[in-house]
Amino acid sequence: MDLIKKFDGKIKQINDALNKTLSNGEPKILYDAARHLPLAGGKRLRPLFVMLSAESVGGKGEDALPFGLAVEIVHNFTLVHDDIMDKSSLRRGLETVHIKFGEPTAIIAGDLLFAKAFEVLYELKVDPVIFKKLNYVLIKSVEEICDGQQLDMEFEKRKMVSEEEYLSMIEKKTASLFSCATTGGAIVGGGNEKQVDALKRYGKFFGLAFQIWDDYLDLCGKEEEVGKDIGNDLRNGKKTLIVAHALSNADEKEKKILSSVLGNKRATHEDIKRAVEILSNIGSIEYARKKAEKYSEMAKSVLDDVLKDSDSKNVLKELAEYAISRRR
Repeated sequence: MDLIKKFDGKIKQINDALNKTLSNGEPKILYDAARHLPLAGGKRLRPLFVMLSAESVGGKGEDALPFGLAVEIVHNFTLVHDDIMDKSSLRRGLETVHIKFGEPTAIIAGDLLFAKAFEVLYELKVDPVIFKKLNYVLIKSVEEICDGQQLDMEFEKRKMVSEEEYLSMIEKKTASLFSCATTGGAIVGGGNEKQVDALKRYGKFFGLAFQIWDDYLDLCGKEEEVGKDIGNDLRNGKKTLIVAHALSNADEKEKKILSSVLGNKRATHEDIKRAVEILSNIGSIEYARKKAEKYSEMAKSVLDDVLKDSDSKNVLKELAEYAISRRR
């Protein structure tokens, strides 16, 4: 799926509104740093989900746009801070914020984005009771993202992480914001309880598929397509589903080689290549790919019998397939 072509109108609307929301302020360097990542591109999946979810229950996507902007800005806020913690140098093919502007300014820029996310919510034209509900959905999502990020960092220090622990972590760190987007869109669109719940679960399953596929791309993608350092998850000691499966199924020799790469910031291209070969031979990469496919199917199935047939419903199903077929 070519997102830009398919959603050209919506993405332009999102980008224009995002640019306006993050318009220049003073001190200039702070606002330049805050705008650097959000305006550098990105798929705009989360605000798209907000608008499509609103439309899928009979509402107007445009009415839900401010909530979509809030979710997108929160997403970018987390990326700015994640890149600092991971010491990443590339994001979307560009220098990360802390590399370009320095770590202290990057931290403050992330904080500014966090504030802007809640500021833009006040552009919603909804009943105060609905506003409180939407505000709460976003707050709980941010809390879960923080929980998930802390778990992710703790896992880096551990030798073993179970599949269940990993899935719980990414449900918080990644899937919760997708679920927030689809839930919020359904609420603004006037969905009933069953519809809101179905779209909430759709967002969760999509997010699980999306993150597992991200882990896959970190090892099997191309740097020029992915837009970040290939193998960085291994160098940072990330306990992805691929790694968790491998450590549970590898022999002692394979574990020794994998352990020498995991968390080794100085791991060479050849070291990463050898580790990927082991992960492939054990079947861990294929295992993760199939798991991502499973969650993609679950995302599509929860919409059946709950949402009426519509273009928006069909597109949501297409996006669930896109989660496990994209190259970046």
